[in-house]
Amino acid sequence: MGHVDHGKTSLLDAIRETDVAAGEAGGITQNTRAHQIDYNGQKITFIDTPGHEAFSAMRSRGAKVTDLVLLVVAADDGVQPQTKESIKFAKESGVPVIVAINKIDLPGKNLNKLKQELSSAGLELEEYGGEVIVNEVSAIKKTGLTELLDSVLLTAELNELKKDAAPEGVEGTAFVLESVLDENLGPVSLVLVKSGGFSTANFVVHENGYSKIRTLLDNDTHSQRDGAEQGDPVAIVGLKDILPTGSYINIVKDERTAKKLYREIEEGERDLLEAEQTDEPAAPDNDLAFLADLLADAKTEKEIKYLNVVLRTDSQGTLEVATEELSQLNDEEVQIKLIDSGVGAVTEKDVQAAKAARAIILGFQVETPRKVAELAKKERVLVRTYEVIYEMIEEISDAMDSMADPVLEKVEVARARVKQVFVLSNGAVVAGSEVIKGTVIKGYRIYIERDGAEMAEAKITELRQNKNVVKEIKKGQDCGILFEPKYDDLQEGDEIVCFKVEKL
Repeated sequence: MGHVDHGKTSLLDAIRETDVAAGEAGGITQNTRAHQIDYNGQKITFIDTPGHEAFSAMRSRGAKVTDLVLLVVAADDGVQPQTKESIKFAKESGVPVIVAINKIDLPGKNLNKLKQELSSAGLELEEYGGEVIVNEVSAIKKTGLTELLDSVLLTAELNELKKDAAPEGVEGTAFVLESVLDENLGPVSLVLVKSGGFSTANFVVHENGYSKIRTLLDNDTHSQRDGAEQGDPVAIVGLKDILPTGSYINIVKDERTAKKLYREIEEGERDLLEAEQTDEPAAPDNDLAFLADLLADAKTEKEIKYLNVVLRTDSQGTLEVATEELSQLNDEEVQIKLIDSGVGAVTEKDVQAAKAARAIILGFQVETPRKVAELAKKERVLVRTYEVIYEMIEEISDAMDSMADPVLEKVEVARARVKQVFVLSNGAVVAGSEVIKGTVIKGYRIYIERDGAEMAEAKITELRQNKNVVKEIKKGQDCGILFEPKYDDLQEGDEIVCFKVEKL
């Protein structure tokens, strides 16, 4: 874990001798990944979490499911917001922390200052009398990696990390790190086995149903495997549904057991729902109060402008992140309304839904098939796809700003002081005035100001000077000003302020 661009994926690449970082959009990790290595006869599984601020939920899940946190901090950048957040998640989860100070090959570093920052952030470093081991590494130069892995095994031994037996009645349990909808394989879930073990002969039971495991894929090589045990990251293929990211699943030996366990889950949820319903707030005491509530809601609905959106992402985890980030853009004037959202490529159904709702389609790390793109063009539906989360957020934020009602300001351009008030035979009011600022022009919008307060607004319909009708009067000249609507309470000493309206 750690801050964005501190080299987490590059460090993992160096350990695994791969190059995942080079293929990442925008140079940042935007999905949760898991990889396993063999080191000194031991298996170590790394969960690589995104460092960008938008992916807080993914980091939180990573901290909850892990046995220890490897905190990566760049030597030339120090402790940053997501560094502190990662420390917070690790403490909340009660797991030990190991620090890897990366990029020690770069100039401009101050390791003593960095270690003091880590201490201030709540880590008790070993060299200061604490228990947190600090390793200095370089992912680029591939130095300090052996010592880092030795620290991982030592921390595991000191904390007596051992295999856990599966709960009674199940073969194993697993945590869902990520879920995607593959166009060829269907729903696929990356899971981390938490206890016990299982094989392709078993069934998965989750909160929405149960399915037989059709295939297990090695998360690194994508080759088929017969089974998995505690600590293994594997992809489960053949599920009926996309498993909720961040949920726990049970694996049982056969369909009969799966049906029984799922029935128990359903009954437990039903009991919980009934308990929650008894705690619902009471309805208004009378119909008038209820109607008042409805009218208040309707008024709010009317005042808000909505940007209708159909959202598609590559995985359940990124769907959660994108949905949360978009919701953060809402304000009192403009809000995003999700018409539909899901995992997988943009479909013709999405285009039809967007057309009906006058919505735009947003795709994050997904493709728009040519046939779908042609339909969207024909139906005049806007489809925007992105590879980097903050690019999507910035563009939609700009779009929402353009929808908001502009903030207007009156800018004074001229001013005249009323010296005498005349009433013509036709009832029209003429303000005999002296221009004291700028140039007063026919057609200007005005307001009457008395003792600093605005009294009324109007528009100049006619200007007179020496009985002649003129178009403008300059500063220092006297004139007669007529305006509509007339203001019967006009008094000597009032000031006529000419203004224009500008957007802030």
